[in-house]
Amino acid sequence: MAEQTTMPKKPEAAGMSRWSPFGRFDEWEQEVARVMREPWPFRSLWGRGMPRISGGTTAWAPKIDVFEKNGDMIVKAELPGIKKEDVQITLEDGYLVLRGERKAESEVKEQDYYRTERSYGQFYRCVPLPENVKPEQIQARYDDGVLEVRMPKPTVEAPQPKKIEIS
Repeated sequence: MAEQTTMPKKPEAAGMSRWSPFGRFDEWEQEVARVMREPWPFRSLWGRGMPRISGGTTAWAPKIDVFEKNGDMIVKAELPGIKKEDVQITLEDGYLVLRGERKAESEVKEQDYYRTERSYGQFYRCVPLPENVKPEQIQARYDDGVLEVRMPKPTVEAPQPKKIEIS
């Protein structure tokens, strides 16, 4: 006589779900919504979060270049039409933060514009800095609507191997 084995019976609905042709889109939408809820989704790239914008939202962000030259890290920002006194530079949690405002022209005689592309209002730009930047060595200058912030690139010493004695 042959042995009979019985398999446990699965509930009929186990592992089954209703199929939708838009299922993948729903998943993508949920993922995008999750990323957008995070204050800075790429924080792990630098190991710290971005500084929060204080004072509300910004109207625009200046174009910047970040590069290295002769051992210095240089940040250049285009700020045409902005006075030096309307620009603030701060260090916040390992970031160089540029804030300011381009004020709209107070008197416009012709209002029949065909096109307007210039941005006015508050701006904000945040640049991650390498660790160990020395704030006292940061220099800034402003010339012809271009802000240049220069800082010596910090040197990182390679850790020396240390022999551990076995007891």
